[in-house]
Amino acid sequence: MSPHPRVGREHILDIAEKLFTEHGYKSASIRAIASECGVTNAAIYYHFPDKESLFAEVMQRHADNLREKMTIAGENIDFPREKLIAILKAYINTIAGQHAPIFMLRKDAKHLKKHGQHRAIWIQRVSQPLVKALQFAQEKNEIKTQPKAEEAASMLLGMLHGLAQQRRCAGIEGRAILEDDIEMVVNLFWEGIEKQ
Repeated sequence: MSPHPRVGREHILDIAEKLFTEHGYKSASIRAIASECGVTNAAIYYHFPDKESLFAEVMQRHADNLREKMTIAGENIDFPREKLIAILKAYINTIAGQHAPIFMLRKDAKHLKKHGQHRAIWIQRVSQPLVKALQFAQEKNEIKTQPKAEEAASMLLGMLHGLAQQRRCAGIEGRAILEDDIEMVVNLFWEGIEKQ
């Protein structure tokens, strides 16, 4: 087996992501990942102690990329409600389809021994831009300080995902959440916690 010219950690993560997404966690073996990278299994284990660690790193990288897109979308917006809408649009645009890599990978995360721990880290990373935007709104005295920004971010994401799930169950084809829906959800959420 001749080594691939780019056999670093990032290349391994790229190949692992591709194989995990195409074949699922259980079917994508370390041997297949190593073969696709042009290295031995030992080269994979040099960077990652086991398959679960490799998969978790792929998931965290996706979470970090999504968080970055969300953060950039909210930058330079001085109005808290508009900041939230921009952040959520970036979120929805990234995860738009049921076959988006992040969803394909997240489905398989249930097979991990430390599933709850990995999920908590993923949720914390992805919701961070929302938490900061809600804290910003609280500092500007536009919304109540209760619930805490972390809890409010979870509620907001829950509203969006609940709406998407309802539409998929109703048989709506294509993209379940549109940009107008994001504004509707934020407005409903905002007006429920707006200071009187």
